[in-house]
Amino acid sequence: MKKTLLAVAIPAVLLAGNVNAFEAYSGDAGSVEVYGQLRATLAKAPEKELTLNDGSSRAGVNAQYSVTDDVDVFAKLEYSISYDKDALENRLGNFGFSGDFGKVILGKQYLTADDLWGVDNSYFYGGSHIAQGTISGGKHDSAVRYIFENDAIYIDASYALPEDKANAEVFELFGRVNVAGFDVTAGVSRAEQEHDAFDSVSAGSLEDLYTSIWVERTFGDLSVGVQYAASNIESDAVSMELDRTGYAAAFSYSVTDKASVYGGYEVSEYDVKDSASSVVESGDATNVYLGAVHKFNSFFRVYGEVALADGTTAGFSNNKNDWEVAPGATADSDVFYAIGARVYW
Repeated sequence: MKKTLLAVAIPAVLLAGNVNAFEAYSGDAGSVEVYGQLRATLAKAPEKELTLNDGSSRAGVNAQYSVTDDVDVFAKLEYSISYDKDALENRLGNFGFSGDFGKVILGKQYLTADDLWGVDNSYFYGGSHIAQGTISGGKHDSAVRYIFENDAIYIDASYALPEDKANAEVFELFGRVNVAGFDVTAGVSRAEQEHDAFDSVSAGSLEDLYTSIWVERTFGDLSVGVQYAASNIESDAVSMELDRTGYAAAFSYSVTDKASVYGGYEVSEYDVKDSASSVVESGDATNVYLGAVHKFNSFFRVYGEVALADGTTAGFSNNKNDWEVAPGATADSDVFYAIGARVYW
C-alpha cells in the first residue's frame, strides 16, 4: 500500500466529524477501507481516585485485492490512539492470503489463544481465570497464523518466531466443533522464552504450557458459557514452577434488540512448587462482574459494569479489555466499577 494513502486516510478519519466508514478505494480488483473506534471510560478502583482514559482506542486500514479467481491477498495496519500521547502507536501490522484453503496471516498480530480468549462477556473486569499469555504476551511481532472454517469444524493455529531470543517462540492449536447445539472449543499453547543470565540466575529459558476448553450455547435471548483453563510455567534456570487453573461461568441476556445485560463468575487458583514438587506458596481468588450495554446503532454504544474481587492472584493480563493485574495482587471483597462509551466507524 502506498505511504501517501496512509498519510491521507488516517488523519482524515481521526479529524472527521462524521463517523461513517471511510472507503479510501473500491474497484473490481479490491478495496481499501479505514476503520476504528474511539473509546472513553470512567473507572473507580478501591483506594484510588476516579480516572478518565481513552479505553484502548484505535484506528486502522484494511486492504483486500483479488490475485486470482480463488485467492485474495489482504493487509491490515492498526494504530492505538491515546488522549495523552501526541503520536500514534502501532498495534498491528500484517498481511496474508485467503481462499477455499482457509486464511494465512503473517506479521504482527494476536495469537490464537489470546484472540479466541474464551468465556468472558465483560467490557472491563473479566478474564481473571484465563491464565494465558504470560510468556507469549498474547500478541507477537513475528507470527504466522492459519485459520480454516467450514460448516463442520473451525481450526486455528499459530507459530511465532523467537528471532534470536528477542521474542518468545510459540506454538498454538485450537479447534471448535458443534455438538448437539453446543459450541465446544479446546486447544493448547506452548510458549518458550530464552533469557541471558541476570543477578544470581544463570542463562536459560521459561516455558509455559497452557490448555483450555470451553462450551457455549444460545437459548433464544440467553447465551451461556463455561470454561476451564490451566497453565504450567517452568524454568530450567531455577528449580521452581508455577501452576495456575481457572474456572468460569458467564451469561448474556438480550433485554431488547439494542440492550443486554451480562455477568460472570470466575475462580482462579495457583501453586508455586519447588524442585521436589512440594507446594511452597498457594492462593486463590474469585471475581464476579455484572454489567449492561445499550447499542444505539452499529456505530455507538454505552455500557457500565461493576465487579467484586476477593483473594490473591498470580496475575493476569486481559488484552481484550486492556486490563492487567500484577502477580501477588490481593483483594478483600473489593468493588470496582466503570462506565464507558464507544464510537465505531
